[in-house]
Amino acid sequence: MIAVCVTTYNHAPYIAQAIESVLAQQCDEPLRLYIGDDASTDGTAAVCRRYAGKDERIVYLRREKNMGTASNTIDLYRHILADGCTYIAMLDGDDYWTDPHKLQRQADYLRAHPECGFVHTNGATLSGRSTWIFGQRDGVYGIDSVGFANCTVLFRADLLSAELLDAIEAQHFLWLDYPLYGVFYQQTRWAYLPEPTAVWRDHTSVSQPRTAQAIWRLREERCRMWQWLDTRFPGRVGYSEQAVRHYLNEQRLNLIYQFRDPSFVTTQLLTEYRPDTWRQRIKLFVLRLLLARQTSDAAKRSASES
Repeated sequence: MIAVCVTTYNHAPYIAQAIESVLAQQCDEPLRLYIGDDASTDGTAAVCRRYAGKDERIVYLRREKNMGTASNTIDLYRHILADGCTYIAMLDGDDYWTDPHKLQRQADYLRAHPECGFVHTNGATLSGRSTWIFGQRDGVYGIDSVGFANCTVLFRADLLSAELLDAIEAQHFLWLDYPLYGVFYQQTRWAYLPEPTAVWRDHTSVSQPRTAQAIWRLREERCRMWQWLDTRFPGRVGYSEQAVRHYLNEQRLNLIYQFRDPSFVTTQLLTEYRPDTWRQRIKLFVLRLLLARQTSDAAKRSASES
């Protein structure tokens, strides 16, 4: 049986399209759709209940209080494992599938390649009114890897274990796909199918914040997840404290220019950071000039006032 794992929170405008795209799948494997509604406060619950009332393949779990993306998904995984499902496909409640043969293609591939535990496909990003194909992803193995698009993924359920789920849940990560797929990446072979099968919506969310402080929190979280992966696979994910400092300095500089926010300026950024690209070198050079000018202007004002 294929379990489709859908986490949703306040996705009332989108969740029906997500559910319909799952129910439209044509596959020789039995299908069960697990929806974890993380205490939505809009009309998401009404939509989910309506579909669940019409199709016995839908398991709808309504959370009484918000659990967060990671814990919501982990709880769905525990239900899926208890039901003995063979494969797990991922779909966030604001994304949708475009190919009715997506699951069949992926299940066929895993059946034909027992050495492979994980398969993802091509897909499209939808941002406002613009769409573009995002192509192959190389996996989760470093601090700034783009990783696999969650809505394109199918993996073998036996890659999960109670120990792994408990270990990830204990970390209280903001989201789940980076650490989970990082573990899979080290444990099994994976494959890419070039057919576009899904659409990922690019809008404000936990993983796509729009404010400087939220983006910074996201960057720090990526470092924490990277360090956690290093504890499980020492020396295999490229983690080092020096690499983290370099990455965070790079992100500080980007936020300073993106949001014109001087609060991200640190002594470490000005003295330690050695940019890898000419764009970053120019940014840092200009920043130093601006700070020197501000210091000079402040000194002149202080002298004139005295």
